[in-house]
Amino acid sequence: MTPSLRRLALRELRPYADLDTVDNLRAGRHVGEVIPELVARLGLRERLQRGQVFDRWEQLVGSFIAKLARPVALRDGRLTVAVDHPAYIQELRPHSDLIIQKIAQGVGPNIVREIRWRVG
Repeated sequence: MTPSLRRLALRELRPYADLDTVDNLRAGRHVGEVIPELVARLGLRERLQRGQVFDRWEQLVGSFIAKLARPVALRDGRLTVAVDHPAYIQELRPHSDLIIQKIAQGVGPNIVREIRWRVG
């Protein structure tokens, strides 16, 4: 779990801390064991996976693509990716399926099902 993902998880979960979670921590369970269970119970796993697309973009798609393109929005499985020049869209669009596959391998299936490219 990356530090930014951990901070996000803790910030999101703090208002929902309950006695079970506190008891688990007091019983000596490592926070790394408790957080994933709590995330799953609260239904936040997909939201955290979507955030990883942005946080881990370069790691997921590689440094070459990350220098040319950046994710700007992810809604309903549709990832919007911005580039600085229209020519980059022409170069990257044919690789959309490969990029989706890399993202699925890195953060989970069906988080990104389509990529929309834009200049900006």
